[in-house]
Amino acid sequence: MIRSRRIWIVAGIAVVAAIVITLVALLTTSGGGSSSTAGTDGRPVATLTPSPGSTNFHDGQQIQLAVGPNKYFAPYSRIVVLECADPGGQTSSLPKSDITCDGNTVQGFSILVNKDGSFSTPSYRLYSLPNSILGETAHNEPVCNQTHMCALYIGQDQTNFTAPKVFSVPFTIVPSNTPKQKVP
Repeated sequence: MIRSRRIWIVAGIAVVAAIVITLVALLTTSGGGSSSTAGTDGRPVATLTPSPGSTNFHDGQQIQLAVGPNKYFAPYSRIVVLECADPGGQTSSLPKSDITCDGNTVQGFSILVNKDGSFSTPSYRLYSLPNSILGETAHNEPVCNQTHMCALYIGQDQTNFTAPKVFSVPFTIVPSNTPKQKVP
């Protein structure tokens, strides 16, 4: 009877250990979060923090941008980020070239891809477009504001849209209540 009980205890421990190992493996490969690290097309997903969610970003707001480990971006390559028009916030309306992107939103710091394909920047500043801080007139394109959606182009060569790139989720930008200062 004692021997039978020990067998059941050992078997129970083995089952619990197998479940724990499986759960740890699943959490490790998925990044531990609820969001996927790859989109439906197999490209990595860009994470914006804070997330636009159901709210808008504000003109001049700084966000953090990150892309997890992947085999899509070449290790040690340079990443460029810029704001682009995304009319209606639909995948089908994402830019096909840099014509509907604002080159003035490329910021001076370098983002380099890590060996595992991941990269991040702790502070990318978003602007409503066109924006006088960027030296733009009211007639400049693209338009990105509280009624015109935009997305971030995140890629290796904004002048060659066949180069590796991803787009952020679409977002809008509302005016800020803080006084504007010209970018140096």
